[in-house]
Amino acid sequence: MNSDKLTDDLKSRVREYWNAHPCGTQFTEESWGEREFFADVDRLRYTLQPFMDALVGFRKYPGKELLEIGCGLGTDLFQFARGGAIVTGVDLTPRSVELAKRRFSLHGVPARFSVADAENLPFPDNSFDVVYSFGVLHHTPNTAKAIQEAYRVLRPGGRIILMLYHRHSLHVWLGAPYHWLRSKLRGGSTEDWIRVYDGKDNPLGKAYSRSAIRTMMSQFPDLSLRACDPIRRNVPGFVNAINQALFARSFGFWMIAKGTKPISSFRP
Repeated sequence: MNSDKLTDDLKSRVREYWNAHPCGTQFTEESWGEREFFADVDRLRYTLQPFMDALVGFRKYPGKELLEIGCGLGTDLFQFARGGAIVTGVDLTPRSVELAKRRFSLHGVPARFSVADAENLPFPDNSFDVVYSFGVLHHTPNTAKAIQEAYRVLRPGGRIILMLYHRHSLHVWLGAPYHWLRSKLRGGSTEDWIRVYDGKDNPLGKAYSRSAIRTMMSQFPDLSLRACDPIRRNVPGFVNAINQALFARSFGFWMIAKGTKPISSFRP
């Protein structure tokens, strides 16, 4: 089987998994698509990730055209829209796009949505002022290509905001050996531990070092990186407090990358 076929098969499995398990649905027992469902998802997301507004800046882009790659349920995209951004969301999975449309419709908030592949975005060059993607591009086979696509559709002077999993993090250092010991009869690995973070049947998950992210995003000369970590529900409160105070900023499992597309990159 050639490499293109293998990639297509893997991407199909990624699509099938996230179509059946839209991110956020695992945190609520409310009926999908109802107001209470979206309120539950929001409540837990921003309780466990209280740093989101400060690090992402949901209210910083009024009047700007913003694209979210991998919009999921539209949770963050809705926050950008409330902040005045003109929003477009794409996702690999029809189910997520359907639910995101439902969220915006319930509140009468305008947005554009489409099913699309992060590695082949259906937009012309220089289409958006902001491109945002949080916890998505490490689930596509060719993450570097997806980043190139984000760069392509971003206007000169526009901002990119990405979150990718961080390889040099406590989550990987502490969890991977434990996972390997438990699964060594089945051939456990660091990559397997990263993959199962989003569910044991999740077909693909990757993590990157700071240097790898800088290499993939070298076209952004002002690139900044900041690690963070969510509040973890399965550990005691004092452990979360210690992690947030001492370790999350340097060794968190989530790495937020921000950069600006150079003005000089414009080619009319």
